This record gives sequence, C-alpha cells and structure tokens, in this order.
Amino acid sequence: MPDPTTAADPSARAPRRDAARLARAARAARYDAMFAPWTLAAAGLLASFAFLFQPSLPLKAALFAVFLGVALSSGKKVSLPATFFVSLGIVAANLLVPVGKVLWRAGPLVVTETALLEGLDKAVTFEGLIYISKASIRPGLRIPGRFGSIVARAFVYYDRIIEYRGRLKPATLFADADALMLAVWDAPETPFVGAPESRPKRGPAGCVAAFALVAIAYAALAAGLLWRLP
Repeated sequence: MPDPTTAADPSARAPRRDAARLARAARAARYDAMFAPWTLAAAGLLASFAFLFQPSLPLKAALFAVFLGVALSSGKKVSLPATFFVSLGIVAANLLVPVGKVLWRAGPLVVTETALLEGLDKAVTFEGLIYISKASIRPGLRIPGRFGSIVARAFVYYDRIIEYRGRLKPATLFADADALMLAVWDAPETPFVGAPESRPKRGPAGCVAAFALVAIAYAALAAGLLWRLP
C-alpha cells in the first residue's frame, strides 16, 4: 500500500524520480557504449519492415514484447499505463465499426471478432513501432544536411517532453501546456562536439546483437507467412 504522506506530498516522490532517472541514464550509457548509432538505426529500420508486415497477431505481440524489453534496456523512459490506454483507445475506435462475428452485445454496444482483432493488431503495431524508434534512434545519430538537423532537433524535443517533470491537469490544461513548451524550448542545447576520431570504438558485440534482433524479426515474419498457408 502506498505511503499516504508520499501520495499527499508530490515533493516526497522527487528522490524516487531522481533515482529512476539516474538508473535510466546508466542503462543508456551502457547501451550507447555497445551500439553505434548507424547500426541501431539500420537494424531498427529493417526490423520495422518485418514487424509491420507480420500477419500473425500472436507473433507480432511477441515481437512487441521483445521491442519493449530493448527500449527499456536502452534507457528510454517507458510508460506502461500510457501504452495501455493508447492501445485501449485504438481498439475502442476500431470497435465503432462492427465487422464479423458478434462476440458480445450490451444494448447499442456490439463487439465483433474481426473489429476486435483488427483493433488489437493496429494497437500492437503502433506501439511496437514506437518502441522500435525509442530503441534505435539515439542522440548520437547524425543525418547530414538541413533535413538531418531538423530530424535530430525533433528527437531532442521529443526526449525533453518525455522527461518533463510537470503534469498536465484538466483544470489548468492550457497553463500546463504552456509550461511544458517553455521548459522544452528553454532547455540548453547539448550537441555532440567531439571530432569523429574521438568517438568511442565499439566492439563486434553490438553488431551481433543488432543482427540477431533483425534475424528474429524476419524469422518471425517467415513463420507468420507459413502459418497462413493452407
């Protein structure tokens, strides 16, 4: 049971939040020391294609669990409640158009098999791609040109929003949103300034692990395609 003093006083939760942030930073440091940014980006892109075209929902759900685990190990902030509620919203929206065998009915609410399965597939696909991007797009990735700088800045802002300590409350939504935007915009830039030769050398373990993840994704895709054959 949670401590009532902790629940009543938000400042009492600050040490726990700081400890969690430090733990994520330590995981991120180990992760980035193992993988080169371009290796991760290429592996994430290849795995995304296999995941996107996976026809089997159970296999797609299993890959989603793998990507979730990799995102956690990468040091990125992961919110399971947010994942659940976003997925629930996607499934609920899909159920608005009832298609297929009726599984359950309560007045005007009708849950059909096809709509439910399609909604679950869309939810798993959406959240899985989110976690792939969390694990494979790292701050050290440098895309040349103006487009690359825009993409890099977008990911910096995204990370700041995820790490934002404030809360968006319905009663003060607009004021809280303004505070969030100011906090994200005013945070100091921390670009990588080291020369290319000063960047850390990675061993083969990172490449092997990235290749293994891609191989798992495509093996699951092949199994899913064979599963569909009569």
